[in-house]
Amino acid sequence: MKKTVLFTALVFVLAFSSGASAAGAKIVHINLQKALNESKAGAAARDDLKKEFTEHEKELNLKQEELKNLKDEIDKKGSIWNKETKEAKEKDFQTKAQSLQKQFVDYSDELNKKKMQRENGIIDGLRNVIKKTAKDKGYDYVFESSMGGVLHAPEDADITDDVIKAYDEEFKKKSE
Repeated sequence: MKKTVLFTALVFVLAFSSGASAAGAKIVHINLQKALNESKAGAAARDDLKKEFTEHEKELNLKQEELKNLKDEIDKKGSIWNKETKEAKEKDFQTKAQSLQKQFVDYSDELNKKKMQRENGIIDGLRNVIKKTAKDKGYDYVFESSMGGVLHAPEDADITDDVIKAYDEEFKKKSE
């Protein structure tokens, strides 16, 4: 609701401001989410994070299998063990289960943090390209369309693909 009110107020100000008439202002929009997902940097970040996730997943699966084997051993042999042995094995199982759970949470937090850092870096780069593109092409206003601020706009006012191409060229130069 706040975004709609803010957007309506912004359009009203733009339409009636003395600096730019509605007919003379060049207004375009970009879908930052699409640019993030479809840019080469976005794809590279996604691949890197997926690779890291797979490595962590393998490690966690091995520990989970070890835990399952320990639980099976407790279930099968628990009735023949003395009280101290059974309690020690159950305590070991609980300790390992808690450790696995903590490690899972830590890995999830680490990957989420890395994902946010990479995405923020890419978005910063995209914003720089957007500013340059707007300046070079004489756009007065560039709105972000993926967050619901732009409800309708002509297709030719969407500069997302142009920004992706420009950003990919910059990304390629930095990678070389």
